[in-house]
Amino acid sequence: MTSDGFASFKAHLTMLLRDLPMGTTADLTEVAVAYWDGTRIVGTYLRDGGRLDEPFEFDENAWENWHDEFVGWLATPTFTKRDELMTCLLGAAADAGDPAGRNTSNASQSWLQVAYRQQL
Repeated sequence: MTSDGFASFKAHLTMLLRDLPMGTTADLTEVAVAYWDGTRIVGTYLRDGGRLDEPFEFDENAWENWHDEFVGWLATPTFTKRDELMTCLLGAAADAGDPAGRNTSNASQSWLQVAYRQQL
């Protein structure tokens, strides 16, 4: 069962990230970011130099581990447009069977992501 605090934070973060261009991360801590993959929030660790590393479950455990940082982030949210994430997301769309990266069969894609991809 998720706590009300985590559920509220995740819903707010989802709303923010869905409205931003694809490939944008919410810079939640110095070592962890989150992004919208078209269907859900994905947490990802950062390597030295700020490059994306491996994903982690964006769940209650993450909330408990980084609660203070997440709450602090809400006060002054920061975001980064990451080309490497954009490349990864477009590659995943192409792997799903759409070489142009516009797999519109996924009903949960936001209109913003589809519009953004069509500009490429």
